[in-house]
Formats: sequence, structure tokens, C-alpha cells
Amino acid sequence: MATGIDVACFGELLWDFFEADAKTDKEPIARTFRREIGGATANVATVLARLGIATSVIGAVGDDKLGSALKSALAAEGVDVSHVAKLEARTGITFVTRAAGGEPTFLPYREGTADMQMSEDHVTSAMAKARWAIVSSTSMLGKVRPATEKFVAALQKAKGSLVVDLNARAHLWPSVDALRGACAELVSRAAVVKASEKDLSAIAGKRGVSWLEENAKQATWILTRGENGAAAVGAHGQATAPTKRVRAADATGAGDAFVAGVVAVLVKAGVKPDSDAFKDAKLWTRAMEVGHQLGSKSVAAVGAVTGVVGLDDIRARIR
Repeated sequence: MATGIDVACFGELLWDFFEADAKTDKEPIARTFRREIGGATANVATVLARLGIATSVIGAVGDDKLGSALKSALAAEGVDVSHVAKLEARTGITFVTRAAGGEPTFLPYREGTADMQMSEDHVTSAMAKARWAIVSSTSMLGKVRPATEKFVAALQKAKGSLVVDLNARAHLWPSVDALRGACAELVSRAAVVKASEKDLSAIAGKRGVSWLEENAKQATWILTRGENGAAAVGAHGQATAPTKRVRAADATGAGDAFVAGVVAVLVKAGVKPDSDAFKDAKLWTRAMEVGHQLGSKSVAAVGAVTGVVGLDDIRARIR
């Protein structure tokens, strides 16, 4: 493992396949697909690396051509892939279609895939040697849950800080109660929790904010509200950051880019959850503003990270 890792990203590593129609003289219309880095973990890690943050990914890909290509693609972005396991299983893929406004629909092929087969036996203490770690709630699904719990325990032992991204994806869970219970366990150990209004509603219904207040008492939590901006609530009180309406070609990775921006600001500021600087409302406003900037770039092109380029201005802002 590369030394001096700022952020360890644990969980989903897969390919997104985006559909495009090709015009032909024959019926049926031919279908073409483009392959892009996908999965919340891979997306966040890629954006962080492009911002100059020392980043690693922890997860699994298949021992197949897709797995080798994904690992190589992440390494080419500057992400440390020394803790990516290759398993005797298929690499995860998801087909993505988009509505006129860029809103994606996902058709995942992930049952039995490598990213869902990672076990606690694959987790070592070295993986958790980072200042910050990001874990998505989807990493509490099925066989991956014990591995996730072991990783989080190792992170806490190493005095690292946990960021939880609540990606509800209720259709993947056996019940709402199972989803809610797993999320509650995860956020109770977090320093920062990010949730969209939609995800929070899927997890806790109308009690969304109250649920966060009860289960993430120790954390600063950030609620994203689409065109209404975002709010961060914690020891600093409440900070808000508006967002600008932009034309979206593909909203697939907007939330992941936002999370990367927030964490990048925290890393560059050198703050810890028990520091006075962590309680500065201006820090959180700036973090969310950077998150919005990256989210706007993400939706401008097809693919979660395709549009997240031309980052010199943002790199200068987070120094």
C-alpha cells in the first residue's frame, strides 16, 4: 500500500454501461454502449485523485478482463489499487439509461459479482490506515456487511475518521427495516454523514431529519436538496450553500462528486472531528460550495466522472 493515504474509499467497484442509439437503415435499431468507471466508491476515489488527494480504494473485482480493465483505469487516475482483490466471480456491471433531463435509470447485474463477494477475510488493518475513509450504506448489504464492519473497526483503531454516504437503493434490501437498521449502525460511528432528501426519505420516511438527529448525534450531517442547495448541521450549528441550476446530460455521479468535494476540503484544511476548526461554519459552507461545483461538472457529460475535468480553479480553492 502507498504510504500517506488521505482517504480510503471502501465498497463498490464496477463498470457503468451507457446506452446510445445508433441510426441504421434496418430494424431493429442497433444498440451501442460506452463503458465508464462506476460505483460510488470508484467514482469518489477518481474525483479525489483528480483533485490531488492521496486516495485508495478497497473492494473487489472479478478475475476477468473487465476486472483487470477497471483496476487499470483506477490506477491510471492515480488511485492506489493495492487493496483491490481479484475474486473468482464476475466483475459488477450496471446498464444506465437516461431521461431527457439527465435523470438516470439503473439496471444492475451484480448478484454474485465480485464486489458483492468481498468478505471479512479480505480486510486487513493496513487498508484502514488513512486520515479519512468513505463508506456507502450499500456496503452493509449481504456478505459484504461483515467486511464493512471489520474495516470500520480497523479505521477507528487507527484513529481515522469515517464519512458515510447514505445511498438508500431500497430495491436492493429485503425490507425497509433492514435498510434502516443497517444505516443506523453505520451512521452511529461516523464523523460526517451525507444524505439526499430522496435517500433519507427512503430510509426513514417523514422522520428523516429526526432519524439523523437520533442516530448520528456525534456526526456533522449534510443534507442535499437538489436545486435547493445543501445544509450542514453539527457542532458549528447550521451552514447552507445554494446551488445553481445547470443543464444535466447525466446525473449519475452528481452525489459522488459532491461527497468528494466536501472530503477534499476537510483533507486540505487538515481538520479532525475533535478540533475547533471542524466547528467552523465557514469551513462547511466552503466544503459544500466545492461539492456543488464538482457536482455541476459531473452532470455536464455522460458518465459519473467524465465531466469532472478542468479542475485547476477548484484545486486552488481547496489548498
